[in-house]
Amino acid sequence: MNGLTVAVIGAGIVGRTLAAGWARAGHHVVLGSRQPDSDQIRQAVTETGAQRAARPVDAVTAADVTVLTVPGDQVADLVTTLGEALRGRIVVDSTNSLQPDAVALHSTDLLRAAGATSFRAFSTTGWEQMARPVFGDERSDLPYAGPDTTARATVARLVEDIGFRPVWLGDGPEALAITDSLTRLWFHLAFTRGWGRRLGWRLLTDQDDPAG
Repeated sequence: MNGLTVAVIGAGIVGRTLAAGWARAGHHVVLGSRQPDSDQIRQAVTETGAQRAARPVDAVTAADVTVLTVPGDQVADLVTTLGEALRGRIVVDSTNSLQPDAVALHSTDLLRAAGATSFRAFSTTGWEQMARPVFGDERSDLPYAGPDTTARATVARLVEDIGFRPVWLGDGPEALAITDSLTRLWFHLAFTRGWGRRLGWRLLTDQDDPAG
């Protein structure tokens, strides 16, 4: 199966971790940055195995799928900057608004209003699990939400290529709210309850029970 061209917008720890995972899986990764020629971004390209860095609009235009990993409070300005480049594009929203009074953690609706085919994924766990999603013999799950179109297979493929088992929650406001709830639960367990950041999800069904 041919590799995808994946634009990762944002070169923080989440963006670099995802970029490295997809590069190892054989995808062509472009890091989107406002300063693609800076020493910091050049180093990120080398460390992750990305093919190159580019301005966000150029990265999105060249990509089969775009993944946003910027801080949540930067998404609105980024969407304005990208403008028509988002129209008709597959965009994965991994961002979380960390404002105390935020009703929704996601920016998926904003991306859809800009014309993107937007999914919500990689928002319900920490970068540690993106780097190492297997706990012993157990592969952790990655819940995601978005439309049931051909684009969903592309997003599921990216989830699997990082090493997670994709769990589709459906589409629409309820599915997006559920992903936000899982994010809030992860933060609560990791920090408020003190379980630590090495914390992933695993959904079990009858198929996982040898006794049936």
